[in-house]
Amino acid sequence: MKKIPVGVKGIDALLLGGMPEGKSILVSGNCGAGKTVFASHFISEALRNHENAVYISLEQEKGKLMLDLQEMGIHWHSHEKKGKLKIIGGNFASLRRLKDKRKAHSADLIQEIVEVVQELKAKRVAIDSVNLLLSLFDDGNEQRNCFAQLNYELQKQGCTVLYTCEVPEYTPMISWFGFEEFVVDGVFMLRRQSDHKQIAHRSVEIIKMRGSGHKEGSFPLRISDKGMEVLYR
Repeated sequence: MKKIPVGVKGIDALLLGGMPEGKSILVSGNCGAGKTVFASHFISEALRNHENAVYISLEQEKGKLMLDLQEMGIHWHSHEKKGKLKIIGGNFASLRRLKDKRKAHSADLIQEIVEVVQELKAKRVAIDSVNLLLSLFDDGNEQRNCFAQLNYELQKQGCTVLYTCEVPEYTPMISWFGFEEFVVDGVFMLRRQSDHKQIAHRSVEIIKMRGSGHKEGSFPLRISDKGMEVLYR
């Protein structure tokens, strides 16, 4: 199976050469752990390799996201203008109102996302975050079915997919609803913890990755104005 670079410096070494192409990963973590940064590197790697990509953000408006990424030297404007990148950014509350107004179901949402992917011929898709996306729907069965079907449809298009997922701090949970980790092929756990001096320390652990071996354990993670890096030697 062909392996491709994830885009975060040092993470491919933990995956023994990269992640399998066409697989899906869940990047979970507490607030401030670096999930959005991880996702942005994932998409930037596609653009660096002249592949088209789709980034869906429910955490931030598009303009604010672009400004934040520029602080780390990530510039997507030119890729978007060239039609290599499609950024869908929106406030969760406004999306929820729109969904309720249209009386939309999960199948409608999946169809819209797949149509964007098909139109762009995207090779990578990042959704930030999947817990907010699924929270558009109140029924637990619809949430689970939506995620399973969305993941299936995106992989059917030949996409390599990344979903971010918020988890509460100081809990053993690795997903918001408790089923996301069973749908995807890989799970990356990001953690941000403060020591007694209130200095933040970040780490990453690969919980699973179907189709690839990986290093076991937790490894230090650094975020700077140059982006994200796993401190692994």
